[in-house]
Amino acid sequence: MKIAITPFGLEGIEELSSNGADIFLIGNNSFGNRLVHSFSTTEITDANTLIKSLKKEIYIVANLIVHNSNLNSLKEFLDFVKDLDVDGIIFGDLAVYQIAKNIGIENKLIYSPETLNTNYYDPIFWSRQGIKGLTISKEITLDDILQISKDKLLEISLIGHGHLNMFHSRRPLIENYFKYTKKEYEEYIDNRNLKVIEEIRNESYPIFQDNHGTHIFRDKSLESFREVNTLNDYLDVFIIDGIFKDNKYLNKTLKNYKKLLNNIGNADDISKLYEGDHDSGFLYKKTVYDK
Repeated sequence: MKIAITPFGLEGIEELSSNGADIFLIGNNSFGNRLVHSFSTTEITDANTLIKSLKKEIYIVANLIVHNSNLNSLKEFLDFVKDLDVDGIIFGDLAVYQIAKNIGIENKLIYSPETLNTNYYDPIFWSRQGIKGLTISKEITLDDILQISKDKLLEISLIGHGHLNMFHSRRPLIENYFKYTKKEYEEYIDNRNLKVIEEIRNESYPIFQDNHGTHIFRDKSLESFREVNTLNDYLDVFIIDGIFKDNKYLNKTLKNYKKLLNNIGNADDISKLYEGDHDSGFLYKKTVYDK
């Protein structure tokens, strides 16, 4: 099982590589949602060169919700990515699949539609479309994940650590709120230090608005230290997403997972280090929407 990670810039890639990262998830915020850092095309080119020199892999995140107005720029971006000869392209909108197929790079695609890959027929269907892999939904249980991953026909990945997005709207909800209350809102756009609190719950949920709309996340970050060795027998790629964190946190967390995969340390002890603001997500409980 390879570990994929979200670097915060070019300067952090070598350290993450030396600590055991196998794949780097990189994108530009015109085409990728919920990135930890938006790489310019020049930075993507430099990152591609650096990552390949380290004998590691680079996946481009292109998981935007595509509108007609995006089609021409998306085609240009995918042509650019094709010339780079990257190792994978993460997508969620079928327009990306169609354009990639038209230019002959559908074999690089990894289908990651957030909540939709929830059964063992998904890998069968997508293997017939000639893509590279898919990312299992983050809202299903460990038992379901293992069943889906058991007979792999293509690369199977999973977000195993990090804040999980639970709501995305193209609407500028933060902007609309401040317009309604007749307050200035510019400082709150692209601000990742905001949280929303419901009246009937104690949890506070990270929220931000960007050029793709409004995103709300679970209150606690997911951790899978006790499960990582089991997942190692089933998954091809284990994703650590560093959104709302920093490079120091990423390296510490990466090293902890690598220890466990190398049979060093105790999963319970490492898990306790993350208590308070981390939990096991939906690995042991079905969502209220799964009846």
